[in-house]
This record gives sequence, C-alpha cells and structure tokens, in this order.
Amino acid sequence: MQDEAEIVISGVKLTDAESMTVRVAIDTLANVLAEGLEEQDGRALTEVYIASLSRIQSLLESREPRQQ
Repeated sequence: MQDEAEIVISGVKLTDAESMTVRVAIDTLANVLAEGLEEQDGRALTEVYIASLSRIQSLLESREPRQQ
C-alpha cells in the first residue's frame, strides 16, 4: 500500500490523514471547477485553477512508498 504524499506546510509535516484530506479536497475542487467551465463568467480564472490543480494532482498521485 502506498502512503499519502508527504505534504509540509510552513515546516509542519502533515499526517497521512491530513494529506489524504488535502488530496480529496483538491480532487473535489477540480471536479466542481470542471463543471463550472460551461459558464462563460470566470472561465479564464477557472482554467488557471484547473491547470494548477492538475499539476498538484499529478504530484500527489506520483508519490512513491516511503522508506521506513
């Protein structure tokens, strides 16, 4: 089993549960934004957020098992 990505915020390393929470929140936001692309208002900003979220999701998914 792979552990969650190691995430450090202001020098504090998140637990696996906290990292999972961040991953799920990012996935959820990406889905909500993707649905909003149909609307013209804010489309450019939405596309910027989706590009950023896609990069973050790729990094979270590319994690390797931690060395013990």
